Amino acid sequence: MIRKHRLFLPILAFLWLSSFAADNSSPTLKSVMQGLGRSMNNLNQGIFLEDFTLIEKAALEVASHPKPKSQLPTIIKTLNVRMPQFKSTDSKVHHSAIDIAKLAKKRDMAGILNKHSVIMENCVACHTQFRLEISRVLSQ
Repeated sequence: MIRKHRLFLPILAFLWLSSFAADNSSPTLKSVMQGLGRSMNNLNQGIFLEDFTLIEKAALEVASHPKPKSQLPTIIKTLNVRMPQFKSTDSKVHHSAIDIAKLAKKRDMAGILNKHSVIMENCVACHTQFRLEISRVLSQ
């Protein structure tokens, strides 16, 4: 019986530790964008319903989206001197989303709508300028 436990415990430990390794894998840019799409849909729904709790939650999701760390070197190499533009649009989205979360606590719909338009303008600008090129490179 003791021999079975000697074999079982290392296997169990290996499986447990490998589950953490799988959880730490970097998301792809595509999965990050899909998550942002869901968060933006939730933000829009919150705005339509005037649900300030949902607005705050969705805005914080947008602001704290994960980074596609494993693909960043390829994105940086591809965009090269245009990388500051890419980062600038992401930064504007991030800061506007933080502002929306703060405005939701104040129930300031006019301010929320103003910052929402900043997010949308920068999302569309980024997609227009970079999506096709980055998608091609990352699909290789």
